[in-house]
Amino acid sequence: MKKLVFLFLSAALIFVTCQNASALTLSAIPQKQEFGANDWIKVNVTIHGYNGGQINWIAHRPDKSVISGIVEQSIKSEKITHQIIRDANDNEFGPWSINYQYGGINQTVHFNVKSLALAVIIDKITYYEPDIMNINITSSYYTPYAKFAHSYFLDFYDQDGNSVIGVTEIEVKADRSSVLYHFPMLQLSKYNPPGLYKLKIQYFNAVSEMPFLLGDTNKLMELSINNSPTYYPGSDVTLDLIFTRLTESTGTVKITDPLGNTTSTQFHPQSVHDTIVLKNLPKIIGTYKFEVDYAGVTETGSFKVVQNSHELPNIQLDMFPNKLNYRPGEMANFIIHTSNITTNSITTWVTSPDGKASPEISLPVYTTEITIPHRIAQNDTKGQWKLYVNYDGIVKSSSFYVDGSPIDNGKILDAVQYNIPSFVSTINSTTFKSPTNIAIDNDNNIYVADTGNSKIKKFNVKGNMLLSWGDTGSSNGQFKNPSGIFVNEKYVYVADTGNSRIVMFDKTGNFVYSWGTYGKNPGMFQIPVAINSDHRDELFVGDVEQQSIQLFDTKGIYKDEIDSSFTEGASFSGIKALAFDSQDNMYAISTDNKILEYSSIGKFLNFYGSIGIEEGRFTNPSAIAIDSKDNIYVADTDNHRIQKFDSNGNFLLSWGTEGTGQGQFEQPVGLAIDASDNIYVVDKNNNIQKFALYGGTNKNVLPSWIKNTAIWWSEGALDKKDFSQAVRYMINQGLIKTSSVSQGDTVKIPNWLKVNVRQWSSGQIDDNIFWTSIQYLISIGVMKN
Repeated sequence: MKKLVFLFLSAALIFVTCQNASALTLSAIPQKQEFGANDWIKVNVTIHGYNGGQINWIAHRPDKSVISGIVEQSIKSEKITHQIIRDANDNEFGPWSINYQYGGINQTVHFNVKSLALAVIIDKITYYEPDIMNINITSSYYTPYAKFAHSYFLDFYDQDGNSVIGVTEIEVKADRSSVLYHFPMLQLSKYNPPGLYKLKIQYFNAVSEMPFLLGDTNKLMELSINNSPTYYPGSDVTLDLIFTRLTESTGTVKITDPLGNTTSTQFHPQSVHDTIVLKNLPKIIGTYKFEVDYAGVTETGSFKVVQNSHELPNIQLDMFPNKLNYRPGEMANFIIHTSNITTNSITTWVTSPDGKASPEISLPVYTTEITIPHRIAQNDTKGQWKLYVNYDGIVKSSSFYVDGSPIDNGKILDAVQYNIPSFVSTINSTTFKSPTNIAIDNDNNIYVADTGNSKIKKFNVKGNMLLSWGDTGSSNGQFKNPSGIFVNEKYVYVADTGNSRIVMFDKTGNFVYSWGTYGKNPGMFQIPVAINSDHRDELFVGDVEQQSIQLFDTKGIYKDEIDSSFTEGASFSGIKALAFDSQDNMYAISTDNKILEYSSIGKFLNFYGSIGIEEGRFTNPSAIAIDSKDNIYVADTDNHRIQKFDSNGNFLLSWGTEGTGQGQFEQPVGLAIDASDNIYVVDKNNNIQKFALYGGTNKNVLPSWIKNTAIWWSEGALDKKDFSQAVRYMINQGLIKTSSVSQGDTVKIPNWLKVNVRQWSSGQIDDNIFWTSIQYLISIGVMKN
């Protein structure tokens, strides 16, 4: 009986075991969690206990559409790879899910298909027949073997959307992440007229369109001339020339006097915006004709020589605009320098792009330096304007340009931007010898170019030195007076000035690579002193002896350059420092005391400053840095100060005096700003000072524009509306106690207050007395808001 029970239990156990061995399970695992834009979908499907029959699947795609089918399974195998054949043409980028069903069991998998990114950049907007269009095409998907790579398809269309004549569809293999194609414009201009065209690039279903202009070959070189209409006998004649491009090194100017006598002289343009000064004009009264010939283009004009009621004074008169381009609503400032005071007033006026002149304004002259303001109206015509001055019969003019969107007038009332940065700490090192530059990495480690010792020194955020590397020489890891430094996530790049090269290290000072030799050709250097990078990890190098800014990839491969001759109105002979803002606009300090601004594609946008000691002017500036709000900081070396400008290049404040104490500088030569908006200032006196730009114990100072505006209003250069804005600022800051004033309110001001302003500006009354007097006028109703 016991044996029968045992046999029965054994049989039952065998039956249960067989049932578990044949239990049905279904698993599905995608081969990738993110498939490429052009990949097939591949899922590994495994069925334990498979007993034949079909496996059903349903796929839900990113556009909410559904596809389904059957996986035909081999009866001998429990595993199979399910493939959905697709490519980027289906535009199904994003999250997918597939549900598998077999024998009453469901299994769902989720994965993503990477989108197809397509970016196209052309090198300029206007092309002429001899030009080559450089087309840079970048995609997130490519095949590194040309034989198997897919293609970009390039087509050209006119402004009506019709295919151009004579240019067939161009096929370019996508065998790299970024492809550069060179298209000769001769193919387009041969059968198509000048005008607006469009380049269309298609890659699978992704399309990018780039508009451009085909210029008239007859206007391949255009020349425009600005000149003063009237001169006195014996004065210099100035012709302001603007070219579309420089094609030849020499041009000719022919002058015909009122008697028909002709003289010719040659000129040698240095940039697309050049000036010719003709000396010792004959003293013949009447109309002169001139003819300028350059590169086959001829432009003519005339001017008059009139009798001077008195001889012009023997003085030198110069004009310095604070920048070249302005937005509507901004204040343009022109510093006028005269070598001697010969009269107590100066007359000024402006002309608009259509030639209309404003009424003349007479302003007082007290010193040899006069600042003339001009408020650009919100609705002023965009284009080239000119500001004229007449001082004791000597007439000078300076061009400026109005463009862009109007500024926010209320922004000038934000007091935070005028806060003086607060001192935090000092890094003193007795081992420094004339340090010149500084960089900060993502961990707030500080790297200093110790130029006199030919070393790079690394400090932590507390100022403790972590390591030092390098010595004098030309071998790997050696330097000769290194003066430029840049740090990215992995590497340290050093402008090895004396060896005319760039040297690359890891962050522990190990030599990685170097490039460059002495010379003037692309990829070569003479005295490189500046290096920085944009957000695309492209490296830019500035050289104080070269008229170009060179562009490299992170491995030192030369890519392109910004040529000085195309920096209209601000050509440069060398570059001392470079910085980038959040929009990848580049700012460069030139050797002629200017800040040059370029767009992210290398187009010249503006210049700021000139040589001098006044606010907004520089004497040997050496370094530039930009904070998180895109405010600009310049180390004004020989003026022993740091100057701050807003993102439009307008002066905000400065701090520093000559000395060795806190907040003083002897020769500030290096700047860097960390992620917390602390600014580090390298001084050649061998220390580094750290300041908090925001959030510290910052001291708010009275902006200089307050007093300037009051003075200019009292002199008649500005109207009451400008002065009322100064009063409004003081009310907002609580310096004048009155009821609140909104931005739209107009502060009514009596003209006799101008006397008080003059006393205030001359120091006869101080700030408190002046603002208290305004507060009193408001309280008794003489001034109303």
